[in-house]
Amino acid sequence: MGNWFELGYFESDADVESFQPINRDFGKDKKNVFWKGRIQAVDYATFQVDASGIIKDKNHVYTTNGEEYNFLGIIKDADPKTYQLLDPSLPDHKRQSWNKDANAVFYRSKKIQGDPATFKPLNDGIAIDANYIYSIIHERGEGMYLLDVDEVIRKHKMMDGPIHVINDTYVQIGNTVVSAFTKNEFTLHAFETIKNTKAIDYFTIVVNDTLIYKGIECPEIDVASFESLSYGYSRDKNNAYYNGKKIIGVNLADFEIISPDYSKDNQHVYYKNEVIKGAIPKSFKRASENDVWEDGKNKYKNGKIIN
Repeated sequence: MGNWFELGYFESDADVESFQPINRDFGKDKKNVFWKGRIQAVDYATFQVDASGIIKDKNHVYTTNGEEYNFLGIIKDADPKTYQLLDPSLPDHKRQSWNKDANAVFYRSKKIQGDPATFKPLNDGIAIDANYIYSIIHERGEGMYLLDVDEVIRKHKMMDGPIHVINDTYVQIGNTVVSAFTKNEFTLHAFETIKNTKAIDYFTIVVNDTLIYKGIECPEIDVASFESLSYGYSRDKNNAYYNGKKIIGVNLADFEIISPDYSKDNQHVYYKNEVIKGAIPKSFKRASENDVWEDGKNKYKNGKIIN
């Protein structure tokens, strides 16, 4: 990375005379295979890293995201003879995440439900096979409690109708729109007919004349004047919204977003989509304590007075 000595180094146990690189990350000497300069517990005679980046020997398929730092982990239940990329045509940032063997599908080195012969990820949140629709769940929680989970969950039987990927979070199947980036991690939006769809941004689409934000249908939003703002805020000609929910009584002419959870106008301060009763908008500002706000009269945390 251009600053090797600054980062530090150590002397490997490799035999100098017989050592040779396998690729950028792996090497071997006459007895052992090395990764990050450390001996790896693999079968020396059959170890290989194939052209698609799959690491395996006659016994196991390996991942560089093992439980023990600097040592390869074994991908449980993976068959080294048939393990391969699920779909080599996927974009670079997705291709290495999806694999299959003769018996199963694997997502980020975890065995998941799905038919390996017909399984297909459609976008960041939805996958299908011949029989089912799946949610791809990357994270759960909010803020400091946000956790990476990387799960693929069978959610619904496959439906009839042509499949159209609207954007990275929504898919149309027949006259139904599927969304997975929702509180319930899966939502079906059924329409009598779908005349048109339009992607607004990552979480927002328009189906016919109905706006859908993070899997929530918002029929009261005026589509023609809709504008997506920062931190999940948006507005149309009539109102401002937080995560698709109307901020009641807001003065659009003076509306201002001041943080991911707080906004204000000349009359009120709002926490998400709720009015903070008694808060003074003119003097409302961030306090010195973490995640605390103040207006000269009170201090607030999570939209509540704390003093």
